[in-house]
Amino acid sequence: MGSFSAPFPDVVPRWGSAGHQGCGPPAEPSPGLLPTYTCHPPSMLPAGTYWVDPNLGCSSDTIEVSCNFTHGGQTCLKPITASKVEFAVSRVQMNFLHLLSSEVTQHITIHCLNMTVWQEGTGQTPAKRAVRFRAWNGQIFEAGGQFRPEVSMDGCKVQDGRWHQTLFTFRTQDPQQLPIVSVDNLPPASSGKQYRLEVGPACFL
Repeated sequence: MGSFSAPFPDVVPRWGSAGHQGCGPPAEPSPGLLPTYTCHPPSMLPAGTYWVDPNLGCSSDTIEVSCNFTHGGQTCLKPITASKVEFAVSRVQMNFLHLLSSEVTQHITIHCLNMTVWQEGTGQTPAKRAVRFRAWNGQIFEAGGQFRPEVSMDGCKVQDGRWHQTLFTFRTQDPQQLPIVSVDNLPPASSGKQYRLEVGPACFL
């Protein structure tokens, strides 16, 4: 998280592999909580899952995140399920998380069977029907646009009857762009052409 002058999110450990005492459900926190911590700056706590409250309000709207204290204090917000771009966080909490951050990274992998999603065949430029990604703030990541994802691997351009994958990385110093909220322009699936999404967490710093 960045240099914004507001307080950093409180992080409360919960029961986990390290045996820390912590919260129950957000609306019903358990008694005897340990002192609060933050994902940033790094602390002596082990990496793991914690409850955070970016707006420092009541406990009923805390959100569950993964903290990685060895990477500068990353706060990673996981999707509800890896197959959908849906996140269990209110707009108010997300706004505060954006304000408290200076950069964000997210990975999305598209697994595909006989279906192109970026380049076609041996072409080196994205296809006209390449997928597009809608950012949290409504901006669009797309080929040839103002904002473009990093494509570190594009196996989906190979159509040989086997599953392949294309990996998209979104790395931005405008925290309001992430997480991605929609994947658009995907080709229609059929018996011989299929795809599935693997949505990674949005990691704030």
